[in-house]
Amino acid sequence: MRRAVILTGARQTGKTTLVRRLLPQEGVPAVYLNLDDPDERSRLMDNPVARLDLGEQLVAIDEVQKLPQLMDVVKLHADRPEGPRFLLLGSSQILLLKQVRETLAGRVTLLHLWPLAVGERVRARVAPHVGMDRLFERGEGGLKELARALPPVERSRELRASSEQTLLWGGFPSVETLATDQQRRTWLRDYRSTYLERDLGDLGQVADLDNFALAQNLLAARTAQILSYSEVSRELGVAVNTVKRYVRFLEISNQVFLLKPYAPRISKRLVKSPKLYWVDTGLARILSERFDAADGALYETFVAGELLKWLSWQEEPPHIGFYRTHAGAEVDFVLWSEDVFIAIEAKATKRVHPGAARNLERFLGEVEGETVAQRDSLGLVVYRGQELRWLGENLWAVPDWLLFGGME
Repeated sequence: MRRAVILTGARQTGKTTLVRRLLPQEGVPAVYLNLDDPDERSRLMDNPVARLDLGEQLVAIDEVQKLPQLMDVVKLHADRPEGPRFLLLGSSQILLLKQVRETLAGRVTLLHLWPLAVGERVRARVAPHVGMDRLFERGEGGLKELARALPPVERSRELRASSEQTLLWGGFPSVETLATDQQRRTWLRDYRSTYLERDLGDLGQVADLDNFALAQNLLAARTAQILSYSEVSRELGVAVNTVKRYVRFLEISNQVFLLKPYAPRISKRLVKSPKLYWVDTGLARILSERFDAADGALYETFVAGELLKWLSWQEEPPHIGFYRTHAGAEVDFVLWSEDVFIAIEAKATKRVHPGAARNLERFLGEVEGETVAQRDSLGLVVYRGQELRWLGENLWAVPDWLLFGGME
């Protein structure tokens, strides 16, 4: 078992709160050090090898990127068969991962903490299974089970409300506690300012913060679209390589993620550029100034975020991509493993007609016999409605709250 774990994620996702609350409950002998405190940094650097030699205790070090030289000390202790174990927390991955590569390669387990998913908005110590779990465990049989055992009316109402809340305001835990939309807007705007000042301050590689802030706005307006570096560079008036560096910073600090295209062996001219998604829909709405819950791109971003979080919980996550040809044929998401192949379309509507699955039906027909042999293949239209509906052979319309919400 590895003696060091790194827990990273965007700022304000709850890393510190999780660790400080969880460790005492588990009865783990632990020491917590916060390197945001300059006095703590000074004490630690006085004699770091001795100060971290704490027997069999778990040593939790928050904001570990503040002291890069500590990684050598952690490596020294982690290489010993006995001694302290380490839980390292950090937000700015650009420095953190560089240190891991140089000193802790092969010695650490790396974990990500994303904003809250719909299925995590529960008053329970352990989040329950979600609809996606049943789907990947039992394929279409899992959907039929959901159809036979829908949650009670009150629970369904709670799940719908949680789903809409995540769509509109994202999943930062602090936003959950706010009472009004204006408070939520203010918090998200302040978060953006803090990110620019602190995370990019840690990165130390952005010369023009105003230009970077404008790039954030432009990229948020392009969430759920094919990423064109040249198009963004023209609008910003900067070099393509500068835009690539901006996107890389946003990606490494867990603000955006890039989805690569799915490439079956069928003879089609496929789009090869990735799609860009903002991780948190609340931030995407604030940055792009688009506030309509029925906005198709933002809804697709919400579905992408829920899939990303669900994948991060899996011991052996399936692959994920999107499908688009130069002729315009498109499927929003494709997930596949050895046993299951699922194509997903995200629709920001509250009603779905049978024709909504036409693209899925055509796509599954094209890849049948080559890519999905020996697999349970399904096409899902994920939407904002209330009804789980059969749309045709292997085709279903599934409410987002049922797919991503916690099943008690």
